Amino acid sequence: MWVFEAEQKAYDIGGVMVGGQPGEYPTVLCASIFYLGDRLILNEERGEFDREKAYAVVEAMRSACRQASVPLIIDMIGGSPAAMANYVEWIAPTGLPFFIDGTTQPGRLAGARKACELGIHDRCLYNSIGPETKTSEIDEVRALGLKTCIVMAHNVKNPTFQGKFDMVTGLVEKAQQAGFTQFLLDTAVLDLVEPGPCSKAIWLIKNKYGYPAGLSPTHIVNDRWGKGRARYGNLGFTAAKCSLATSTMMMGADFFMYGIKQLEIVPAMALVDAIIGYTQRQQRIRPKVSETPLTSLLKG
Repeated sequence: MWVFEAEQKAYDIGGVMVGGQPGEYPTVLCASIFYLGDRLILNEERGEFDREKAYAVVEAMRSACRQASVPLIIDMIGGSPAAMANYVEWIAPTGLPFFIDGTTQPGRLAGARKACELGIHDRCLYNSIGPETKTSEIDEVRALGLKTCIVMAHNVKNPTFQGKFDMVTGLVEKAQQAGFTQFLLDTAVLDLVEPGPCSKAIWLIKNKYGYPAGLSPTHIVNDRWGKGRARYGNLGFTAAKCSLATSTMMMGADFFMYGIKQLEIVPAMALVDAIIGYTQRQQRIRPKVSETPLTSLLKG
């Protein structure tokens, strides 16, 4: 198991710690909701969705994570300004940290403004600042005074782990121009087998810079592995997705995104996190929180 050379940064985001050496803090599950095709959405353009069912989905995941001591952040994906603003208002009473994961600049800004209006901006992660982020967005975000953002390490010209790694310094500087002081690096999975090089990029980033880093390892599976479910059935397909996601933890991923309705990821995550934590104890690295997947496992 890894002990990274750089001093590791860890950020408190709404009471959830993200980052550090493997074994210091549990890997964070960023549970995605309101994604394309989510039946909770009634009319995305108008920002209409089934609020009560959405709360039920969140509570089911929250309960599973609490039982396994897996930290939880809600990744809210919004396709319109109205939707993103409504999602932020909806998540506020839960007390959970959340992503403002707007698919457009107007959507992201609408969500960020709503978070500031409600006084819950310290719980939010702006997703994201990347190579395509325009000066106008940087200027508007800076005026809002947000603290934490996702930095998207996407390199169109060199989409390799080295290419992603080489983007980090420039992208963090760009995020700093937008006023952010806490940076979570997303190594930008764009194809079925990319979690491999993206995980290598995570290792490089943490070893050199110490920033928390993660990815969205399985969002591409349904689109790029159409034969998987037919070939292996629902159980095999689900097992493959869980395996793909949790394998990134062994390379040091501090967080990853996964569908909020897929509760099976929680025990899989917890067991992998437990073996990481147990191994790190033998390298004199101790957890910095009292409740971890390892302690939950030992309780039975």
